[in-house]
Amino acid sequence: MLERLLFMRHAKSSWADDTMTDHERPLNSRGERAADMMGQVLTARGLAPDIIWCSDATRTRLTALRLIRAIPGAQQVEYISEFYHASAQNVLDVCTQRGEPEKPLMLLGHNPGWGALHAHFTGSPHAYPTGACTILTRKNDGDWLSPDSWTFKDLILPRELEA
Repeated sequence: MLERLLFMRHAKSSWADDTMTDHERPLNSRGERAADMMGQVLTARGLAPDIIWCSDATRTRLTALRLIRAIPGAQQVEYISEFYHASAQNVLDVCTQRGEPEKPLMLLGHNPGWGALHAHFTGSPHAYPTGACTILTRKNDGDWLSPDSWTFKDLILPRELEA
């Protein structure tokens, strides 16, 4: 049974090259720092995921790469094209098809879907900036995609990590 579920919006991306498609945009330097910090904070708090299901866009791939570099041990990253600009319902549908993993899972993608996931699981809408990460802990053995199965633990925002 999955004990911890995280979802994170990709870190800040670059708009410097207007010849790139949205799907190809990389992280900017602020996004790189934020992804590194998020990985370090999740590790320090004992909240790091073992599995990341990630959109296949460049900025989400680079966010995942920076996260796993900061997390000790082996992590599994799977790129899911259906997560690219997916609605919360589309994400839940993909998760239903894939089934519940046994190890801590992070869903990594884009707004507005990820902000809607936060609202779905917590019952509270919240601005969901780039790099935001929601942490949920399991409270019962019900349906893993039901908000009733989870307790909201934290919403970590990159701007709160900057000294």
